[in-house]
Amino acid sequence: MDTHNLPTKKNLLLARQHLALARKGYDLLDKKILILGAELSKVQSQANQVKADLHIALKNGHIALNIANMEMGLKKVHEVSNNIPKTNSIKVLFRSIMGVDLPLVNSENDYTGIKYSLHDTTASFDNAALAWEEALKYIISWAAIENTIHSLKSSIKKTQKRANALGNIAIPKYMARIKYIEEQLEERERDELARLKLVKGRLQSQRHP
Repeated sequence: MDTHNLPTKKNLLLARQHLALARKGYDLLDKKILILGAELSKVQSQANQVKADLHIALKNGHIALNIANMEMGLKKVHEVSNNIPKTNSIKVLFRSIMGVDLPLVNSENDYTGIKYSLHDTTASFDNAALAWEEALKYIISWAAIENTIHSLKSSIKKTQKRANALGNIAIPKYMARIKYIEEQLEERERDELARLKLVKGRLQSQRHP
């Protein structure tokens, strides 16, 4: 038999404390789910706009690149493109919401200045380069949003599982334990009271034969 179920006042006090903690934990988890759910809805709304902007940016990039290929030739475009320094100054920071770390991508000022020789290019190549730089910003934003959505969904699922464990297992267990111990203590108290009355009655009968 579980010693925590023994009908003692100490166990009753512990059960009540555990129940209070379980209820408090459940309320905190429920609050966390609501906050993360609201954040998820907001990010999903942003995702729709970023996805649309990314689609347009990629389309513009392909159009501009096709024009540059026709004017300069595929080989020349490929050669100049390979000589353009790769972007390496993208910074990924994190913000925390209810203990969940979400990415914040800072890609500002990463695309300033001409990074290739103007002598070997045309205006169409410049347009293509700018178009793909713009597309890259949206690609980075989309990757951050996708990561954020995945992190939020995963955290909500885990938090809901923990909340269910408290609400469906822990809290009912402590409530049942409290009820059992209270009933046993009350029954013991009634038996003790009955015994005291019996003893008192015998003492009175002995005093007054």
